[in-house]
Amino acid sequence: MSEFQFVEKEIQQIDELLAENYMIKTIDENLEGAFVTFINPVSLEERLLHIKMADTRKYFSSKLLEQISS
Repeated sequence: MSEFQFVEKEIQQIDELLAENYMIKTIDENLEGAFVTFINPVSLEERLLHIKMADTRKYFSSKLLEQISS
C-alpha cells in the first residue's frame, strides 16, 4: 500500500468517528506514531486510533483546533 493510501485510510477512520459525534479526548505521541482516543459524549464510549502517518497527524491536529474553537 502506498503512503497516500495509508493517509487516506487513516483520515477516513477519523472522519467516520467525527461523523458519529465522537470528540478527541487524548493524544499520546511516541516514536511509533500517535494514539488518539475519541469519546462519544452521549454514550461515553471510547475508541482508540493508532495514527502512523505524519500527514494524518497534521489532519487530526486541525480537527482538534476546530473542536476547541467551537
